Amino acid sequence: MVVKIQNYKDAFNVKKDYVECHHISRDMLLNGDNQALAKTLATLSALAEQVNKERWSGYHKLYKKLLEQLKDLDSFPFDQEDLREQLSDLDQKIKQKENITSVPIKLKE
Repeated sequence: MVVKIQNYKDAFNVKKDYVECHHISRDMLLNGDNQALAKTLATLSALAEQVNKERWSGYHKLYKKLLEQLKDLDSFPFDQEDLREQLSDLDQKIKQKENITSVPIKLKE
């Protein structure tokens, strides 16, 4: 599973390929890996895709869901506090209707 987590991070941070991220998290679900983590990663990649496509109603639903999922996780392979801060900053920018040209989130360990 460590390889999948690293692949997810590379796809998210470097490639910014959120569809690939979604496929990685789906594979984790199908293979019976940590279900809560896989669902959280799937939500994160779906949220990033909504931001990329400027689909704000979908973003808002996923944002709330992601925060709940993060709260319920026992362990998370990335810096959860940093991710929460980045999500909060993104949400503020969206609420202020700033022009967002790419997803300003980087997963850190």
